[in-house]
Amino acid sequence: MKEKEFINKYGIFSSIVVTVIGVGVFSYPRDLTERIGSDGWFVTLLGGVASWILFYLIYKIVKLNNFNNFYSILHNNLGGFLGKICAVIFVAFNIFSIALGMRVFSEVIKMYLLLRTPTEFILMIMIFTGIYLVRSGLDVLIRFNEISFWVMFIPIVFVLLAAGKGADFTNVLPVFNNSFPDYIKAISTTIYAFTGYQIAYLLIPSAKDKEKLPKIIFKSTIFISVFYVIITIMVLAIFGKKETSTFLWPTITMIKSIDIPGTFIERWEGIVMALWVIFYFTTFVNGYYFSSDILKHAFKLEDVKISSFVLMPFIYLIALYPENVARLYEVSISTNYTLATFCLIILPIILLIISTVKLKGGCKNEV
Repeated sequence: MKEKEFINKYGIFSSIVVTVIGVGVFSYPRDLTERIGSDGWFVTLLGGVASWILFYLIYKIVKLNNFNNFYSILHNNLGGFLGKICAVIFVAFNIFSIALGMRVFSEVIKMYLLLRTPTEFILMIMIFTGIYLVRSGLDVLIRFNEISFWVMFIPIVFVLLAAGKGADFTNVLPVFNNSFPDYIKAISTTIYAFTGYQIAYLLIPSAKDKEKLPKIIFKSTIFISVFYVIITIMVLAIFGKKETSTFLWPTITMIKSIDIPGTFIERWEGIVMALWVIFYFTTFVNGYYFSSDILKHAFKLEDVKISSFVLMPFIYLIALYPENVARLYEVSISTNYTLATFCLIILPIILLIISTVKLKGGCKNEV
């Protein structure tokens, strides 16, 4: 069954952007600098192109399957048993992503704002706030994304302008100083930073102007790519590649270095961290809703209210599992990269091939 079509163009665009751009931007410049040096901005553009291809692949899959929901696509193309297994794997990928992202977020908040607040308390507050919004329904979630987009990005523009005062853009040089295989290897870091675009499986069936979806997908990918490019260039311009590679969260360190004489604001990072709560929360709540929606359809639950409660303890336990920040990034790389490869690359290709073959054979892809 197709969902009610109610999401406008801006709703699709804003939901994609606020879901993709999350806490990964804290460490993104460091991850790229370690791999590719000062060419991180160029790799970001290449990764944006690769992500757009994968993004468009999702659109084609949903279109070939008559704009059905994600689980119906899995069920129709892979069968009941295998479709359910893939649905569980996909949910696991989403939950690992948002749970480990939540742990990163809590560590950042503890370091810069809530020094004495227990990690467990921060996690529970985020989960309960998220579950409240998830239970409100997809239409409320879309409206929240539309408002959050402006709340997130208008202040960040002024922060970046203030940070650029002491920047030395010669630090971005030299460019194109790496081998072709190095660029290819570094693209994986960028594609992982774009994780979240799988939310398109949830949004596309409910879109109003479906013929305009490819253009919306393109614009959202451009916006995300440009944002990551600006962040990468700014961090490199302020610190250089050697210092950037030594910082755990260079984006926050950049903001912390802002010093405007004559202003009454002493701790910029506190203000930005308050804003960055929304950066993580939008990623979290959209991923949470999508996972709950898949689980609801896969196990024929009555509502996302039930499936969201089922997922809640898993999010909490996964977020608490790493003993420290170093272990957190080890777990993230070992689990999320593997799951991401299957869920974001292998599975869509399989679904596209099967959907195309079934369509040519005259089969209708609908439940």
